[in-house]
Amino acid sequence: MNRTGDRTIDISRLSQLTGVHVSTLRSWETRHGLLRPARSNSGHRLYSAEDVERLLVIKDLLARGSRLPELKDRSLAELKALHAEAPATDPFSRDAILRLEQAIDERDVDRFTALLRITFATLPASVSVDVFAHALRHIGRRWEEGVIGIGDEHRLSARARDVVQSATLALAPAAHRPPIAFATLSGEQHELGLLAGAFLAAALGHGIVYFGAGMPAADLARSVGDVGAAALVLSIVHPEDREALRRDLEELDAHLSVHIPVWIGAHAAMLAGLRLPERAVIMGGYPDLRRRLKLTFGT
Repeated sequence: MNRTGDRTIDISRLSQLTGVHVSTLRSWETRHGLLRPARSNSGHRLYSAEDVERLLVIKDLLARGSRLPELKDRSLAELKALHAEAPATDPFSRDAILRLEQAIDERDVDRFTALLRITFATLPASVSVDVFAHALRHIGRRWEEGVIGIGDEHRLSARARDVVQSATLALAPAAHRPPIAFATLSGEQHELGLLAGAFLAAALGHGIVYFGAGMPAADLARSVGDVGAAALVLSIVHPEDREALRRDLEELDAHLSVHIPVWIGAHAAMLAGLRLPERAVIMGGYPDLRRRLKLTFGT
C-alpha cells in the first residue's frame, strides 16, 4: 500500500465515519473537487483523519444552507471559519435534518413523509420551513450526484408538497390577519419553496390565497384584486427567459392595484441586471418574509 502521510482510511470507512454515502464521496471528489485522496498500489482511494474532519465540517455547512460550489478549494481552516460564522441549527432541527437526509439517501419515501409531518407538527414554523428547505436541497443534491433517480426525486418532492399543503390547510381556521397571495409567473414551475412560504404566513395568522405555479401576469393581477389579498408573494427560482420575465413583471405591475406590495422570493444574483417594478422587494429567504410581514402588518 502506497501511503501518503497518514492517509490510511479507505472510502468505505470514510463513509462510516462521516455518514456520507460512498457515491456522494466520489461525486464530491470528481465533480466538485472537495477531496483529493491518495491512492494505494492497487488504485484504491485513501484518506486521512483531516479528511474526516473536513467532511464533517462540510456536511454541517451544507445542513446550514451552504452550497457545494462555495466550499470548493477552501482549506480546512477556511471551512472552519465559515462554520463559525454560519447560523447554528438547534439540536431539534439538526436531528430532524439528519433523519430526513437518511430517509432520502435510503429512498424511503414513507419514512421521509412521516418525518416531515412530525417536523411541521412539532417544531416552530420558522424552524419547520428551515428543515423543509434543507430536505429539498438534499433531494436535489442526491439527484445530481446519482444517489437517487429521477423517479425517487419526483416521489419525494410530491410527498413534500402534500405534507406542506396539508400543514398549511390545517392552519386555515385560525386565520385572523389579512390574506396573502402566493404564485409564480408563467414559465416558473418550481413551487415547493413558495408553498413553505405560504405555511409560514399561515402560521403567523394570515389567510392564504394560493394560486400556484405558472400564472399569466394579467390574470394574476386581476385575481389578486378579486380575492382582496393584502400582498403578493412571487417565487422565481430558474428564470429561463429573462426578457419574458421582465415583460411579465411589467404587466403585473401595470394591472395590479398600487396598494398591493409585491415580494419576490429569489436569489439576488438570479435577478441581477433585471429592471424590477419599484414596489417589488427581493427576499433572500424565509426570515425576510417573516420580517416583511411583521413590518407591514405588525404580525
